[in-house]
Amino acid sequence: MSVPVFIELCAGTAALSLRLARARAKPPVSRMGAKTGYADAILSRMGLQPGQGAERYIWAEPEAGPRLLLECYRNAELAHAAAEVVRGWADEQPRALWDRLCAQACAPLDITAEAVAGFVVREGWSNGGRYMGPDRPSKCHGAGWTASITLRGLCNRLEALPSVCARLCITALAVKPARLPAGSWVYIDPPYVGTTKYAHDDLPRAEVVRLARAWHAAGVHVAVSEAVPLAELVAHGWHAHELTHERVGARRTFSKQQREWLTLTRAPRGQLSWF
Repeated sequence: MSVPVFIELCAGTAALSLRLARARAKPPVSRMGAKTGYADAILSRMGLQPGQGAERYIWAEPEAGPRLLLECYRNAELAHAAAEVVRGWADEQPRALWDRLCAQACAPLDITAEAVAGFVVREGWSNGGRYMGPDRPSKCHGAGWTASITLRGLCNRLEALPSVCARLCITALAVKPARLPAGSWVYIDPPYVGTTKYAHDDLPRAEVVRLARAWHAAGVHVAVSEAVPLAELVAHGWHAHELTHERVGARRTFSKQQREWLTLTRAPRGQLSWF
């Protein structure tokens, strides 16, 4: 049985929704803090299954770049067109291409194949390539610079994207708590306290707690990711579960965010709660 409504606040690449829509599906690029490696574990604790699907998805993501990628999740033609644009850059020297795309990133972003392609290459190379941007010049070796994620690999990942759901709402604004059908979920993945902040926002802990409580008061199941249990919610009967050792894929070796906790309105399914 599909979930009536699944909402991701601070959606980013919406890794959780993507896995809920299609088992083993994952975003074409990774972002710092993304939940791709924890997606199955988080869904399991929520009592959901990869591939179970939702009747409607709602994603709130204020940053323009990720919203371009999210549009590909409901528009396969856009994803394929973006892959074709990336293929057209195959003969360009990587460093020159990187510099050109970074210069264009400051311009207003329309929902076009060219804009999607530019974001995917910048994001793919900045997170998985050897050159991490102008603040890390030692990673760049002039004309000999190459990225560890190839353009061909990015094309393949774009074209492998499923169309998640026709009933999809993508917004730059926070979604106000509202009554939703029974069995609906809200997942909040804010910037973690004491770790790298999101480029677009600094969501303080007090606001995260307020949002979580407001959605719960509206009758919706809520789950919040953080590097620690949210004691403010646990004190009022919420449940916390550590997922640190359930990550799938490469371990976090560079991030301050070494631990992973999920705080939920109900006890984690299939596991004993720590609290």
